[in-house]
Amino acid sequence: MSVSRSRVATISALGMLAAGALTTVTATSADAASTTPTIKVFVTKGHDVRMTTHMRPGVHRFAVRSGKSAAFQIAQARPGYTKAELSRDVNAGLNADQANLKALKRFERNVTLLGGVPSKPGERGMLFVDLPAGRYFAVDTNAHVQKASKILTVRVGGNRLAGAMPRATATIRAIHEADWAPDPKTIATRGMLRFTNASEDNHFIDIAPLAPGKTMEDFTAWMDKVKKGENAGPPPVDEQAKMLDTGAVSPGRTMTMRYSLPQGDYVMLCWWPDAEMGGMPHAFMGMYRGIKIR
Repeated sequence: MSVSRSRVATISALGMLAAGALTTVTATSADAASTTPTIKVFVTKGHDVRMTTHMRPGVHRFAVRSGKSAAFQIAQARPGYTKAELSRDVNAGLNADQANLKALKRFERNVTLLGGVPSKPGERGMLFVDLPAGRYFAVDTNAHVQKASKILTVRVGGNRLAGAMPRATATIRAIHEADWAPDPKTIATRGMLRFTNASEDNHFIDIAPLAPGKTMEDFTAWMDKVKKGENAGPPPVDEQAKMLDTGAVSPGRTMTMRYSLPQGDYVMLCWWPDAEMGGMPHAFMGMYRGIKIR
């Protein structure tokens, strides 16, 4: 599967699964107490994901490091849906300038997205996901062209672990088809962010700081111009400042990630393309709102 997102200015294109080699699974003394194993992940500069390929069912903590900016994602495909089909549909339906809607719909029918987390050199990503028994894929979604040979298969089986998801500092919910729940309006500058998709479509979170002196009214005016095809200029966000991205999550799924953001006023968006709306990003359907980091 895939999730390579454009920032606030353009439609997000979802990258697809990149693969890798076997590493190790380790646990700290705290992990041993909670029975939540730490899965060490390293994403190479060439978008290869290196991690263990065998795990037990239950909650896992993925500690993600990378050779350059990366976006680690976990996904599961239906039996019979091959890696070649998956990479073909991602490249045509998610990574192309003009989405092939048949490919996008086929991808959405056959792939369940379980979340992900970004990382970059010197900045580790931390993701918690509850994995039932089954076959999964791991990927760096920052790869813009996906190859079947890059897809890493991960198998989950055996007795279920007893660990639980960590306590969340803040919870953000996607609701309906393309809406954010109205609360929380403010979240702490750092902690554990839980993302629950209680909607009918795939979503991810993009939280970007408004540019100095800009407001949500300015951002709404910019969006209105973009949707009308007018020359809107650059978005009223600070594209050089730190932002937050989550991996993509399918309906009914939940992920938790560690986050840290400076204080300020932000806009929260989802750029996933809606296949029923001709590939229109959810943000253009109104899936954006202000959020304060305090």
